[in-house]
Amino acid sequence: MTFAQVLGDQHRAARPLHRRTPGQAPATHTPLPAKPGTCPAATPGIVSPPAGTPAATGTGAGERLLDGRYRLGDLLGRGSEADVYRATDLAARGSAPELAVKIFRAGTADAASPFIRERDLHGPLRHRAIVRVLGHGRAADDAATEAGRGYVITELVDGPDLRSHLHGNTLSARQVTVWSADIAGALAHLHRRGIVHNDVKPANIILGGLTSGVAGTGGRAMLTDFGIATSARHRANSATSGTPHYLSPEAVYGTGTSSASDIYALGLVIFECLTGIKAFPGPALESMVARTLRLPRLPSTVGRRWSVLLHAMTDPEPSRRPTAAAVARALKRIDR
Repeated sequence: MTFAQVLGDQHRAARPLHRRTPGQAPATHTPLPAKPGTCPAATPGIVSPPAGTPAATGTGAGERLLDGRYRLGDLLGRGSEADVYRATDLAARGSAPELAVKIFRAGTADAASPFIRERDLHGPLRHRAIVRVLGHGRAADDAATEAGRGYVITELVDGPDLRSHLHGNTLSARQVTVWSADIAGALAHLHRRGIVHNDVKPANIILGGLTSGVAGTGGRAMLTDFGIATSARHRANSATSGTPHYLSPEAVYGTGTSSASDIYALGLVIFECLTGIKAFPGPALESMVARTLRLPRLPSTVGRRWSVLLHAMTDPEPSRRPTAAAVARALKRIDR
């Protein structure tokens, strides 16, 4: 069986390419249109903080204000470049909606900074499987706030990230198909707009609406964290960017990434969801080198159609990998 047979027609080669929802968008930050069209140098995805981590330093939890408007609550996640808080918009009409606020630590004036990439590349995107950005701004120069730091306001998705969910949960092939199709659809949406995510991994996939009491059932997978995304106007900050265990061979070699690199990373994520293990485990350097020497080793328990699809997605040659749209179509066939 070939990938074309799984898909139903010949796939095209990927083309190279240089969390509840609140009501009214806040007025003091820059609103966005409602319908707009690791390696050492990388920005890792937001990860769950250790138990007992306070919501914020300084004042007590729920008492700290950002720009005099957003009451910061629990710390939802922390990465090397930013912290994400649950927040309430005190200026909203009616009941104050909960939001997520991502506050960047430094370098927000740099055109290549994660804040600028989130603002310019993530901000305009509107897709059911991409966490929606509602606005952005820079905090007032006040010692009681995140002085001068850039921040991004997003919808609050009530659910864990895929990395957390995989710990202790075994996913059915059906659930893997649904969530993978969600992310493939999100990638097709941003790839059509000339954007490469560059950091597709379980920690950057949020699961919203999971069925209560049933592990790994229902819900929607949503892509987030565009801090190292690239486009024709937003070039990569370094030759290699992304998270070691999910890098494509071309990213490891430092020859540049494309939409095909996102497809490779999604293939490794699907592999992990189906098998419960990483395709290239071990320390970062060992993992990176391994993918330049061999293909992912799929266990015999993985069905034939899955095997064909994953081998196509993780082909060492970027031009031979299917597009995100082709992956989404193949997943529909697998789900029949």
